[in-house]
Amino acid sequence: MIMLDYRSAVILKYLVKECKEGSYKIIDVDDIVLSMPKKFKANKETIIQILDYLSNGEYISVKYSDDDQYCLCPLPFGRQFVEKDEIQNKNKKIIQIVEIKYNLLTFLFAFLGAFLAIILYNLIF
Repeated sequence: MIMLDYRSAVILKYLVKECKEGSYKIIDVDDIVLSMPKKFKANKETIIQILDYLSNGEYISVKYSDDDQYCLCPLPFGRQFVEKDEIQNKNKKIIQIVEIKYNLLTFLFAFLGAFLAIILYNLIF
């Protein structure tokens, strides 16, 4: 299987969301263009190339297509890719939260240790 770039992954996520039951659905290319973030500056030709790329990589199955519409369905491999990506994003957020808590506790205990050391030093000397 081939790897996906960010734009292809965004389109695949959109297709999986649109085809919820796993059945074929007719999707207009203009709808995909409108769903893309503005930073991609996507046009029809780009979307068609990405859909062909996803089809060749066996992420989606295209039943038929014309210039404006595609009848397609995400394949199990494409659905697994999206699910795995969502789980990784969720895990990243959890790791970031744990990391922030760890850093705050480290700072707090270092501060308390220094504070107690100064108090102990002043009591002894």
